[in-house]
Amino acid sequence: MMTTDSEQSTSPESGSVSIRADELAGLVEGRLVGNPELILTELASIEDGSPGSLTFIRSKNFANLWSDSSCSAALVTQGVDVPGHDPETRALIFVPDADIAVIKILEAIKPKPSAPGVGIHPSATVHPDAQIHPEASIGPGCVVCQGAAIASGVVLVANAYIGQDAQIGQDTILHPGVVVGDRCVVGDRGLIFANCVIGADGFGFLTATKDRPVTKVPQIGTVEIGDDVEIGACSTIDRAKFGVTRVGHRTKVDNQVHIAHNCIVGNDVLLCGRTTLGGSSTIGDRTMIGGAVVLNDQATVGEDVKIAGGAIVLDEIPRGETVLGVPAMPARTALANAAASRNLAKFCRRVEKTLKKLDPDYNNSS
Repeated sequence: MMTTDSEQSTSPESGSVSIRADELAGLVEGRLVGNPELILTELASIEDGSPGSLTFIRSKNFANLWSDSSCSAALVTQGVDVPGHDPETRALIFVPDADIAVIKILEAIKPKPSAPGVGIHPSATVHPDAQIHPEASIGPGCVVCQGAAIASGVVLVANAYIGQDAQIGQDTILHPGVVVGDRCVVGDRGLIFANCVIGADGFGFLTATKDRPVTKVPQIGTVEIGDDVEIGACSTIDRAKFGVTRVGHRTKVDNQVHIAHNCIVGNDVLLCGRTTLGGSSTIGDRTMIGGAVVLNDQATVGEDVKIAGGAIVLDEIPRGETVLGVPAMPARTALANAAASRNLAKFCRRVEKTLKKLDPDYNNSS
């Protein structure tokens, strides 16, 4: 059910809190066309909504569904014409960008997560030389090692481990089981979900020969995470062999992503689930990488690149390219190859028939 900090009415039947259409228009600074007194209680898709539902319309395709929808109101991107609207019974709220307006609403109504109170929980273990800001929250079972620095507003929900001389920036939230290794740095306003590991050893080994076994290469570098970075559950970012593994500002990392030692990930990058970055690979700003993509060691991806899910990047992708496939190649080439491969068996049969006609000895030679 939708709740905001604005004036609200309460349903006596369910005890839920709801908001009027005109109040919602004020919240998103939109232009209301329709009934201002409609009571809205939930967000829903335009196909599945019911009376009381708020949906959103960003394109003509969605607008054409409005006349048959049961939703009571919709956020509409300016410039989109919505046929079949009855302003007496329903409401449209026109905004510059419906997607941004939905984000504003979600921010207003999202439930507050459970979190420990300000201070250090009695079951936490904090080294006396650690620096804990008095406005930080250190939850049950957490460990903060010598020389670590925890800034104002940080929340360690439970069972987090902060290594020696590690730094956690202002207002960052670490969910249960997060590990931040020695000397690693997490920036301000970060959000790191359960069981992430920041600063595991990079996978550095000399391969075995007749004269020596597999030999570990010490990994003495660090990890630096920028500001406003989100890292999904069970992801791992390895520390550098020497120097720094770096993740830029505002980058978003999905669940179960692996970023290997000495990688450099730019600002505003999106890494979808199960992506694997080989050691010393580089990703430019604003790049979008689909699920289960693999980057070879030392691969270089330019700025503003889009990589489709499941691709394998062997070497370099120039700025602004859209690529897919194995190995990754420009999208038009990959799609053309895929189309050709669908007819490959038929083509081979035709070639074989033609060769038999042209060469009587073809069967014997083959």
